[in-house]
Amino acid sequence: METSRAERQRRFIEMAANHAEDFKARVAQHDRESSFPFENVKSMKASGYTAIMVPEELGGGGGDILDLVLAQERLARGDLPTAISINMHHFGVGWLADLWRSSECKDGTVRSLLKSVVDRRIIIGGGVSDPTMHSAIGFGGLSDTTRRAERVEGGYIVNGLGKFSTLCACADLLFETAHYDDPTRGPLIIGFYLPRDTPGIKIQNNWDSLSIRASASHDIIWDNVFVPEENARPRPARTWDTTLKIFSSWVPSMNACYLGLAQAARDWAIDWARERVQAPFDRPMSHYPGNQFLAAKMEIGLRSARAVLLHTANLLSELPLRIDPPMMDIITCHQFVMESAVTIVDQAMRLVGGAGLSRSAPLEQMYRDVRAAIIHQPFAGYEGLGWLGKLAFDIPPDMMPRWI
Repeated sequence: METSRAERQRRFIEMAANHAEDFKARVAQHDRESSFPFENVKSMKASGYTAIMVPEELGGGGGDILDLVLAQERLARGDLPTAISINMHHFGVGWLADLWRSSECKDGTVRSLLKSVVDRRIIIGGGVSDPTMHSAIGFGGLSDTTRRAERVEGGYIVNGLGKFSTLCACADLLFETAHYDDPTRGPLIIGFYLPRDTPGIKIQNNWDSLSIRASASHDIIWDNVFVPEENARPRPARTWDTTLKIFSSWVPSMNACYLGLAQAARDWAIDWARERVQAPFDRPMSHYPGNQFLAAKMEIGLRSARAVLLHTANLLSELPLRIDPPMMDIITCHQFVMESAVTIVDQAMRLVGGAGLSRSAPLEQMYRDVRAAIIHQPFAGYEGLGWLGKLAFDIPPDMMPRWI
């Protein structure tokens, strides 16, 4: 019997809350050690959290984008790096599920991958980002990339570099893309999944960052990697097709993670100020007018960002809208929620003051981790604003700028 949406969401949020409380106890240690939380992934596999986006008819949770947003926001309140990491997996599974539900991928390969997430508890990771390709033109490596594929008998040979390969430390399958100049069809982008132990895949173990240190988002060198024909899915390069439209529809789940962190920062700062008394006053810092103003600003920011996020996720909960998504809503949501999250954590730090800089308190890590929000592609920063502005003027996102 099909699970009701309310029951499904309640179950996912409860699952996420249980994991968040568990993971929170180790989040600082993993940050300091830059160590990947293998035990967290093991726990999420056991609970079924890693399968929540697999269609119900294939044995999974049958979640939609709103379900994922609600669950991931709750998980991130306890551990943002783990939430961001597993979001890569959810992103990939949700994307595959939509391709399978649509007419894009009715072959058995995609169905088999989705079943493996349930039956074998596989984890999907990857790093399609390509910093040498402009984000709006290459769409983070999904529309085009400087990685190159050459045609050989039975498939392709791929060479190049993949950046921000989140989850590569524990992933069973890695997703990647490469550019191939087909003599007949013209420029193509080849998407493919391969086991992480495929010869020529070289995970670099070089993730050493300011933020989300425990995500193990290492570089991957693809050194003469053979991609079998049956694993490769070629599409015209730099084409805004159904595959990319569906992919963009899952971006709000990333925004949810940073909003969850902002909520956690607000909660910690408010609780701290309630208890902190400074001489010669006999009342806690929560009675200072300046801190009350900061608290008010955080509440406004959280509620505004959550309203935009839930509105956008609800819009995208039906497959037809993910196949032809409202891009202005998606990019606006990404810009507003990410920037709001940074502002809210900054306000929490201002409220707490110098004590917030201490590594003995969680706010210091939250302050560093949220910095990644403003540069987290595909719609971050001024490139994302430029894309949104081009949409307003009906200008293609990959149109070259003309400076006057």
